[in-house]
Amino acid sequence: MSPEPDRLFLSAARIDALAAFRSPEPDVLSLHLSVDDGGLYPGVLRQLFKEQAPRLRAFGGDLTRLERFVTSEFVPGAHRGLAVYSCAKRGLFEAFGLPQAVKTDLVADECLDLVPLRALRGQYYRYGALLAGPDGARFVEIFLGGCVELGVFTEPLDGVDALGRLAALTGTLARERRFDRLILGAETDLAARLAGLLDPGLQKDLILEPLLGRDRPAEAVLERVRHNEREARRVTESVLVHRLLDEARQGGAVTGLEAVAAALQQGCVSRVLVRDGFAKMGRACPACGHLSVDHRSCPWCFKPTDMVLDVVEELVSRALEAGCEVFRVMHDPRFDGICRIGAELKAPKTGPRPVPTSRALRGRFRLKDGRSSPLRGPSR
Repeated sequence: MSPEPDRLFLSAARIDALAAFRSPEPDVLSLHLSVDDGGLYPGVLRQLFKEQAPRLRAFGGDLTRLERFVTSEFVPGAHRGLAVYSCAKRGLFEAFGLPQAVKTDLVADECLDLVPLRALRGQYYRYGALLAGPDGARFVEIFLGGCVELGVFTEPLDGVDALGRLAALTGTLARERRFDRLILGAETDLAARLAGLLDPGLQKDLILEPLLGRDRPAEAVLERVRHNEREARRVTESVLVHRLLDEARQGGAVTGLEAVAAALQQGCVSRVLVRDGFAKMGRACPACGHLSVDHRSCPWCFKPTDMVLDVVEELVSRALEAGCEVFRVMHDPRFDGICRIGAELKAPKTGPRPVPTSRALRGRFRLKDGRSSPLRGPSR
């Protein structure tokens, strides 16, 4: 696998620029697309455009660019989700591959819908890799399952002066690129001499990788980071699942779709744990937004409910919009035996607080594919 091209890499500066982008009218499209469906996502996108054609008449240039990118230019690789932001009137087009599946939807507004990106940022470190050898060094940045080459240091590392200059350059780059952790790939002796010259903040969480060196390809560094992230995630999952099950016995958490939906809609949820890939048909009230598994009449306002082909992804989407942490469980088997979805609770607020069905504000509308989780059948 080749390193991710720069156009798909989400740097800290690009996040800042996206967050600051504003338009005087709701002509900015934010597309989030699940590509974890066996390569069928281009058809999902076309169907989404077709179903919402009346609302999209003013976005002809954006739609053409979006479809061309998704169908002809984007290669999923290890990505399971895709975020694309477009405003043809103001020259904006940005696309990023994501390591987790996302709910397929399309939002038009005066700014970008960055909720899925912010949710993932809290679960992944931004790594800087310093790959050093006797003849110099390279810098690679890794984030959200992608990587990018940052540059080279061409001086031979045969004296303390050259090592000091490399350490100073590393500190500057770490601040500018906002690394969370630094990986030092070098033979043991060189790593020891270089580590002692690094900024104290970088030394604190320094990751030593003696098998990585100046000539190692970026994809090898990326795969090493992915391996370590998978192992760390297993540990995190075990801790979170154990805590959820323990708190559920003491009343501090709830499990199951109906209980999680009720708690979320009352504003009582702090964190949602959900089995990755879990999907189930459900119902939603078009009037007040109440979600349920099978209530054909809304228990809150007594209106007839509509079918939702994946109520799990709808719950996850609403949890993210409400500012809750969402953690997808990928490994721990205990979770499947109990619930496949659960929520840790915070102190309840006075009175119920329904979550609206739409984030519609002045000039904003959300377009969905009508299936919530495209091409993924309901849980059986």
